[in-house]
Amino acid sequence: MATNTNLGGVFTTDIDSKRNSNVFLSTENVVGLIFDTSIVGGLEAALGADTLAATNFAGGNVVELNTSKDVTEAGIDETVLAGIAKYHLDCFFSLAGGTQRIFVSFMNSDDDPDFEAVEKMQLVSGGIIYQIGVWTGKPLAKKNADDTYSIEAGNVCAKLEAVAEVLGGKVGITNYEGNAPLNILVSAPILNEAVIDIKKLPDLSGMNMPKVTALLGQAPSDTVHELMYAINHVKDTASYAPVGCVGAALGCLAVAPANESIAHVASFNLAAIMQDAELGFGKLVEDADNKKYAAESSFTNIKTIGYTKRNTYLHKNGYVFLTNHDGLENSIFFSSDQTLSTGDYRTLARCRVMHKSRRVVRRALLPRVNSNVEIDASTGTLSASAVAEFQNLVIEALDKNMVEPGTSKPQISGRTCTIDADQNVLDTDAIDIEYALVPLGVTSVINVTEGFTSTI
Repeated sequence: MATNTNLGGVFTTDIDSKRNSNVFLSTENVVGLIFDTSIVGGLEAALGADTLAATNFAGGNVVELNTSKDVTEAGIDETVLAGIAKYHLDCFFSLAGGTQRIFVSFMNSDDDPDFEAVEKMQLVSGGIIYQIGVWTGKPLAKKNADDTYSIEAGNVCAKLEAVAEVLGGKVGITNYEGNAPLNILVSAPILNEAVIDIKKLPDLSGMNMPKVTALLGQAPSDTVHELMYAINHVKDTASYAPVGCVGAALGCLAVAPANESIAHVASFNLAAIMQDAELGFGKLVEDADNKKYAAESSFTNIKTIGYTKRNTYLHKNGYVFLTNHDGLENSIFFSSDQTLSTGDYRTLARCRVMHKSRRVVRRALLPRVNSNVEIDASTGTLSASAVAEFQNLVIEALDKNMVEPGTSKPQISGRTCTIDADQNVLDTDAIDIEYALVPLGVTSVINVTEGFTSTI
């Protein structure tokens, strides 16, 4: 007969107290990429007729791709938009790896002059995208009679800022419409001209557009120059759009935590897709007989521009460009992650951190919409316990998602939440909450003093 005792040991039973988690699924690395087909005459010219791409992307359809295999299966090959789309998606997956989330669509800015395709993509995604890249052949500026370059009202950047504000609101104004904030990275020619003087580039830095980043630069390879020639010679009249680097920028953002700059040298070396860089403009000379740019063409290699000129003509004018750092061979990086703003939201990282905080705080507070709140019977205003409850909701959401996100480093330096207890909730049926973040600092510049000494 078996014994009625059991083998000794220490045994554990898990219990579930049904406590809800304040950790939300973050989508800070979800990106989108929109290709403007106006440079080749529209969607049919870009996608072809009766092709797989034409079917999948008809009417501006938005398609999510997760691996490089999905690019092929979606019908994006060397024939689509003269190979530009495939090139940028290949760059994206080469840097970001597989199992990423990138939403892709094609539009025609001749038919959609306000770039509402950006809004469509964000809405189709469910509002989860943090950054969308836009590749277009529409120039940012125009050349004046006196040979200067100027930004006109209703320029490409202004249109992209406007559509981003529809989705996420405008700084300083209460936003009731959109709760899907994002940033837009635009790859566009400076001018539709064969010759562009770097010293005359228009200043974008003071445009007060914190939701837009202007990208410059491309790989100086024969492949890129062939792509550039092809895309600019589909129509009878030649155009001058660079191939650009928007796919690379999105590849970095697809793996960067919200707080990290894509210009972080230790993290974002672009050597996997390029070992040198050029601006993609300068003096373009046609070799029509051989359907390519002539050997004497200048695309302005970044190594021909010293630090002072890079700083004066590119960085201080608001552009994010491909650059090298002396001492690091065969390496290319982004110069910064600045937006077209000089305020609190002057970098992509700052914007992404605030966009993430808005999402996590909003998610934490949504269950309390139309709920009861305790009132102090002696004053008719919020009770101390009600104030503490809402403060804790906000602080816990920020801490769980941005201060203690798993084993990764904090994404903010600090946070605070303030609620005025004297609010008259009984009359307004509303509660006002303020929270503020202390962002992480960034070592854009490291100053070093060197010299000899007689003693140590």
